[in-house]
Order: sequence, then C-alpha cells, then structure tokens
Amino acid sequence: MRGEVERDNTEALLRVYLTIQQLVEDLYTQADNAASSRNYNDASVLTGQAEVLYRVAENLETVISEHEE
Repeated sequence: MRGEVERDNTEALLRVYLTIQQLVEDLYTQADNAASSRNYNDASVLTGQAEVLYRVAENLETVISEHEE
C-alpha cells in the first residue's frame, strides 16, 4: 500500500513539474513575441515570471529525485 501511495505522489509531482515546464515555455514564447512588438515592459514581466517558475521547477525536480530514492 505504501509503495503505491509513494508512486502516486511521485507521479503527481512529475505531472506538476511538466505543467510548470510548459508554462515556462509559454511565458518565454510570449516574452519573445512582446519583444518583437517592441513591448519591452511586458517582455520583461513575462521573462521575470518565467524565471521564477523555472526556479520552482528546478526545486521540484530535486524533490522528485529525492522522493524516488
């Protein structure tokens, strides 16, 4: 039972990690689009948020790898 719960938890963490990675990619794409339109304020905000989420994803990746051990 415990092994199944741990596996479910790891899978949930992995799904969240992948979702965050997709969000980061989307934010960087939108930042590029904003910069191409010379909307540098939005580009800066979008890039900043992408960087914040990227750090969250990195931390989550560490948690996942520790959880799998």
